[in-house]
Amino acid sequence: MAPRKLDLTGNRYGALVVIAEADPITYPSGAKAARWLSTCDCGATVTVVGSKLRRGATVTCGNRGAHRSGKAHPMFGKLREESGNWRGDAITYTAAHARVKAEHGSASVWQCACGCGRGAEEWAYLGTDPEPKVSTHPDSEGALYSPDPEHYAPLAKSCHRNFDVWQSQRRTGVPIALVIAEAFAA
Repeated sequence: MAPRKLDLTGNRYGALVVIAEADPITYPSGAKAARWLSTCDCGATVTVVGSKLRRGATVTCGNRGAHRSGKAHPMFGKLREESGNWRGDAITYTAAHARVKAEHGSASVWQCACGCGRGAEEWAYLGTDPEPKVSTHPDSEGALYSPDPEHYAPLAKSCHRNFDVWQSQRRTGVPIALVIAEAFAA
């Protein structure tokens, strides 16, 4: 059985947004890899191997000069909805998390939002979007998510797991620190 082909079109990976599939690359070993034509927030267009996009190894066009200054960024001074890269609500679970990372940076640069004092490791959906999406991807099937980065918080892995368990009980509207404390006490 042939592996299922992924369509990355429209997904955001850091500063890159996939716009179309490109010709595959053939390595000297004979192995082939899918490549994707992507536009960078700086305006450049690059072709990137899909696995490098998905694992976060390539997140910009590589032009460091174009990415050094926040003022050079096309989003500088704009609302995210004004950006040509804002795709609205029609994005996948993975693309929603990539959008959060693009908007707020890596979770690892934040402290855990629950107040435990540890460094954050992951972005967690808080369950606060009045119209959440439900993932249909096999790796995250049934997981709720939001296309809006404002509905996520940085959490340590264990806090994220405890929060997800608590959230699955459909209890929303309570401060996250109380949610985590209650989950640990249980």
